[in-house]
Amino acid sequence: MREPIKQEGLDLDLRKTYIGTSEWAVVAKQHNKYKSPLDVWNEKLFGYEPYDNIRLRHGRDIEGMVAKWVEEDMDVIVSIDPYVRFDKDYDFLATNLDGVIHFKDGKPDAVLEIKTASQNAKDTWGGKIPIQYYTQMQGQMHITGMKYAYIALLTYGYAGIDSFDIYKYEYKPEYIQPIIDHCVGFWKNHVLTQEPPEALTDTDIKQTYPEANGESMIADSKLIERFETLRQFKETKKQLDESIKDLEIKIKKSIGHYESVNDGERTIATYKNSKPRITFDRKTFQTENPKMYDKYLQEGSSYRTLRIAKESK
Repeated sequence: MREPIKQEGLDLDLRKTYIGTSEWAVVAKQHNKYKSPLDVWNEKLFGYEPYDNIRLRHGRDIEGMVAKWVEEDMDVIVSIDPYVRFDKDYDFLATNLDGVIHFKDGKPDAVLEIKTASQNAKDTWGGKIPIQYYTQMQGQMHITGMKYAYIALLTYGYAGIDSFDIYKYEYKPEYIQPIIDHCVGFWKNHVLTQEPPEALTDTDIKQTYPEANGESMIADSKLIERFETLRQFKETKKQLDESIKDLEIKIKKSIGHYESVNDGERTIATYKNSKPRITFDRKTFQTENPKMYDKYLQEGSSYRTLRIAKESK
């Protein structure tokens, strides 16, 4: 069994040696909005690009505050956990905990996971936490042996913090075991062999098939059917886009000069002025300074575009 490793900060080289529980839903193809199995594979083989932004920084900085709120609301003690902890059977499966909840009455410790979300995002969840969060939490319980986990969710609205909720979840081995099997297969069949997984997203496709070979293929019946379905979808989308635009015009006309709309308790929509945009007059600059313009031209990478021929009548 791989011993826990204490981290002072995020060790990107160490992350190459394991699949973290935040990646399990991606590897198991449950969720690929922000990352695909191919992305995870690339990171394990070729490393992680250092990445940070104001939201990630904010999320890290408020963890101490949220932990304090959990202590106050639940009458518990929360310890921040600085370790990477590994699965007892597979040393390439691991987790980082935001914290551990210690109960004053002697009940077994529990996992604490801290999340933030906008109210708009939370409204799309349908009353349940997103699948990637649930899988991450189940993986944390599996690796640590803790039977319960709590998610502390800080939700932001238009005016700032809107709500603070704590949700309790029980360990479900029958749920997480198939996810673990996916991760084990991914590591053995792709990471160790250096064989990439199948392309699932548009970004994956661009990376896997960057250049056309100049040849033509014969479409089989399944591909032809997909083309026909795509044509129908595009036509439906065109009609929906037109309906959306018409409805937006009617709504804007109703709002008139007002900046926001509410129903008495909450803000339904805003219709604000944006800051004036500053743009560069490229055409005039090219005309008046052609040599300087040419000096700073750069050729970008080529890209492939899928264009479907019009249906013959």
